[in-house]
Amino acid sequence: MPRLQISVSTVDFQQDIKTALHTAMSMGATGVQLDLRQEVNARDYGETARRQLLHYLQERSLQIGSAAFPLRGSIAEPDRLDERTHAVRTAVTLAGQLKIRRLCLRIGRLPDPENPRDWSQVRDVMNDLTAHADRSGVILCLKPSGDPPDRLKHFCEVVAQGWLGVDADPGGWILNRQNPVEQLRELHGRIQHVEVRDAVREIDGLGKEVPMGRGEVDWDEVAAILGEMDYQGWFNVTRTSGADPVTDMSRAIVYLRNLMPWEA
Repeated sequence: MPRLQISVSTVDFQQDIKTALHTAMSMGATGVQLDLRQEVNARDYGETARRQLLHYLQERSLQIGSAAFPLRGSIAEPDRLDERTHAVRTAVTLAGQLKIRRLCLRIGRLPDPENPRDWSQVRDVMNDLTAHADRSGVILCLKPSGDPPDRLKHFCEVVAQGWLGVDADPGGWILNRQNPVEQLRELHGRIQHVEVRDAVREIDGLGKEVPMGRGEVDWDEVAAILGEMDYQGWFNVTRTSGADPVTDMSRAIVYLRNLMPWEA
């Protein structure tokens, strides 16, 4: 069976990068996800800094499982779109220089295909970005933002200049009142990365992230479906809220190792 690959989102530790890598190693992770806006950015990471970062990782027997680049606006919003797309291209270039194969990106809700102008705009932007990613040896993975799975799948198919994957986010699907199992089944051909976080929906219609295993995600079913899919990519443990994210993420790693049918 494939080896279970578990990374942690080091930006959630709120530590400097060297300390964060040591924390990741101490938690038993085999890799990390780097935030290419807040932690490691092209402005500060020239060739010397990149070599030093890779040295830190090697010393701790860690890999870079993936990177994330949080946008400050939707790709569908025309205001400052050129600035956003330039920032993504720069992050893709940095990911390629660091040999990071997957860059996770939330671009916002997709337009309705019945609105051809907006749909075409987003498609064209993503065609340009995936083409650049392909040349850089990087796969862009879209973080779902509440879109119906058939629309997200169709969008991935019409972006034809480079491969466009999906960053499966069970906790995010719960927060958007969607069934993670149904989403995985519909999108299985595009799943390139998995976020490990849990969530609950509250009676007022709002929701919140909670430690893994304390929310509404049916992790047994999620594990079974990913096993059926022969998923062999990274499971990225993240915790964006809570009083003690490091402890919550450490427990999530133990939970994963006990749950998944992969060879640990």
